[in-house]
Amino acid sequence: MSRYGGKAEAAISRPRTHCTTWLLVSIVALAVALRFFQLGEWSFWHDEALSVLLARKPLTDLLHIAAGDVHPPLYFLVVRAFLVLGQSEAIVRLPSALCSSAVVLGLYLVAHDLFDSRVALVSAFLFTVCPFQLFYAQEARMYAQLELFTVLCCWCFIRALRGNRLEWWGGFVICGALASYTAYFVVFVFLAQAFYVFLVDRRCDRIWRFLLSGVAIGVLYSPWMWVSLNQTRAVLASYWMERPNPLVLVTTLSTFLLSYSLQPILAVPGMAAALFLLMVVLNSLRYAMRDPRSPRRAFVWLLLWTFVPLLATYLVSLIRPIFHVRTVIVAAPALYVLLAWGITRAPRWKTNLALAIPTGLLMLVSAWNFYFTPAFAKLPMREVAAYVRERTQPGDIVLHTSSGSYLPCLCYPTAGRHVLLPEAESAARKNAPSQAIVVEVGSGPPLPLNEAVRDAQRAWLVVALDHAIEHQLSLKEEMDERYTLLDATDIRNIGIMLYDLTPCTEE
Repeated sequence: MSRYGGKAEAAISRPRTHCTTWLLVSIVALAVALRFFQLGEWSFWHDEALSVLLARKPLTDLLHIAAGDVHPPLYFLVVRAFLVLGQSEAIVRLPSALCSSAVVLGLYLVAHDLFDSRVALVSAFLFTVCPFQLFYAQEARMYAQLELFTVLCCWCFIRALRGNRLEWWGGFVICGALASYTAYFVVFVFLAQAFYVFLVDRRCDRIWRFLLSGVAIGVLYSPWMWVSLNQTRAVLASYWMERPNPLVLVTTLSTFLLSYSLQPILAVPGMAAALFLLMVVLNSLRYAMRDPRSPRRAFVWLLLWTFVPLLATYLVSLIRPIFHVRTVIVAAPALYVLLAWGITRAPRWKTNLALAIPTGLLMLVSAWNFYFTPAFAKLPMREVAAYVRERTQPGDIVLHTSSGSYLPCLCYPTAGRHVLLPEAESAARKNAPSQAIVVEVGSGPPLPLNEAVRDAQRAWLVVALDHAIEHQLSLKEEMDERYTLLDATDIRNIGIMLYDLTPCTEE
């Protein structure tokens, strides 16, 4: 019997299958409850608004616009299908909540195949309560869907290597293709799988079937292949991210556990606790791999799945920065399985479990802040849109100094014409692909102030200082100098000003 949670021990545990089933059902139910709780509480923000506005387009326009973006179209097509149920925040975020809930079951299957039911249950529980996962489960973007297809692809990959059966290779191809049509970041998981097949497994029949499966994924993806190459060239030419510091490789691992919603006073201790726990687990793993009875290949696969996406994305970012926590989200599920093994099956698992308690408490604090602390909430664009709509008169125009307010306001019922003023030239040069899609999904291209206010009697100015702050403030100062301020209010640090467009005159 293996003390590391191998299949011999799993077989002895079969009488506890009924209990395991009920625990898994309870964990999945908790995952659903947490992901649906307050699903529509917060307003859409910039990136979510892109998803909404693109999904509202006719199908041919959607595909055309998505081809000019930096993401494949599958997620937007899914959101478009859900819009028949309504266009509220809860409905638009529903695909992400459902996908994230399904990942819990998928991760259980992966961990159970690699180890046993105990590790599988703890892996599923960690994913369920992790605030990082809760954040993206309630985000109208493609990341939860990407995680679902990635986890299912990796489960089929494990099963295919184990039994070499065609149905599992077929599942690997289908899930791999769906992940590829969701986001390009899955390519680094394919890279990890290639390393495992060629350097660890090394069985000729598996290598050939893996290569044929890769060709099959390529064939299924071929209708979008040329578009993806054009999108890659656009990102290489201009993108908004900065070159990452090597420290990001470390901080990303702690973010996978603690997310973005810890107060500054807790952020550093939280990162230290999470990283210390991870180092202890990896040290336990180092000793376990020396034992021939341990499932060493499972450990190697999880290490590749965790660290190849991180390192590969970082190396690419030395040429063209693309590194962000969400671009390496495909590595997070493997990290949870490693930690689950460390606190349940490692030689000193009780010590590891005790060390996990501080990190667990900070995860609860972060989750609480995510749900209940306004400082960590999305910008209140629903309230801003309603305030302007209720007070807009015929002849008014609504100006925005940032796409961070412009796009979300277009997601809600509006009155008057909404216009985006030109962004700072430096920001436009850095982010040409995103600038282009803002024009495509918005109500028109950015207009200079003189042209925007032509034929209008009054102008509302919405100032959301999310980026290019000096440029936005200069636009407000120009309005103050040229026109008469009639009213001003503030909704959670978003300025809303009303101007009479009769030019100011010197007395």
